Amino acid sequence: MEEEEKLPSGKYTWMINSFSKKKNKPMFFSDAFTVGGCKWLVVTYPKGKGMGSPDHLSMFLEVADAATLPDGWCRDAKFAFTLVDQDSKVGSTTESGRNKFTAEFSSWGFGQFMRLTKLHDNTKGYVVHDAVVVAVEITLHEVVPSVELATQVSTLGTYFSSFSDYFTTTGTPHLEEGSSSDRQTIDLASDAPSSDDIEKAKHSLMECSSALSILSHAQAGLSTDQQRSIETFKANFDDFVCNFLNFEQKNSDFELQKITRDHIYSAMKRNHETHLSHQQLFDSITKEKEGLHKRLKELSFRETKLVYDWENLMNESEEVKSRYAIQERKLAQAEEKKKIAEERMSRSTSAWSSLQEQFL
Repeated sequence: MEEEEKLPSGKYTWMINSFSKKKNKPMFFSDAFTVGGCKWLVVTYPKGKGMGSPDHLSMFLEVADAATLPDGWCRDAKFAFTLVDQDSKVGSTTESGRNKFTAEFSSWGFGQFMRLTKLHDNTKGYVVHDAVVVAVEITLHEVVPSVELATQVSTLGTYFSSFSDYFTTTGTPHLEEGSSSDRQTIDLASDAPSSDDIEKAKHSLMECSSALSILSHAQAGLSTDQQRSIETFKANFDDFVCNFLNFEQKNSDFELQKITRDHIYSAMKRNHETHLSHQQLFDSITKEKEGLHKRLKELSFRETKLVYDWENLMNESEEVKSRYAIQERKLAQAEEKKKIAEERMSRSTSAWSSLQEQFL
């Protein structure tokens, strides 16, 4: 039996966003990805494939470039699909198999991968924030014709060349659609209340809360006009408190989303740095091969293994890049909410200052 750890293998994670918009389609496809120098894609049938599985989610692995491969090609592959439980991971569902992919049968998979009732069960965790996560692991036992190493390296170089665009010379996050949003953040920061202003507002809230309590006890001995003034003061105070709490909440959410975005960005940058390390190591190995022919067999294995790890890094990087794009949108939404909260806070602060001058 072949030792599978020595066989080319890899994993690809597909984040299916806006799943509700896709679930009524007969089928949809993942982007093409590479494992073992071979191009693959995942085909999902959200209402089942064929008459035998109308109430199931169907999942198939397909050779992406089958139409362009030479006559007699074959890929003997073991593969496993996992529908990820995004809440706890322990409820993830996996189905595996091994098949020979040929020109006649270029797609293999599972027609009854999961019942739709289970997929859409809110207590499970397969659909979270309208997103589904599918992971596929592939181990190649035979590839005919064999894949040239130079082809794999060329593919990796092309991918990471574009991936490098996410990083600037200063090492700060590169925002594509959000570049204007970045400028808005700078503008907002200049107008936003400072931490000292917020602390003063908190202190003022405590003082006014105490004052209102005293006024409420003394209200019976006041004139009608004075009582009406106190009621007006209370109403405005309640409005100020509401706006202040809303601002606190939105500001916290903004900071959380920003921290999350920066964390994902750091993961992307680590992958990019690992890519550069792989590139340097690959170049070193290539030179070593040229000078030490007697170690060719050992070095060829290390070289091939490195490229497989490199491919896995590419697939992982594609997933992280997708998460980064989602986080950018979340950050932009949080920023807009923060801006609205700041505007309310500003108006409320002005009104509150006027009231303080009258009653304090």
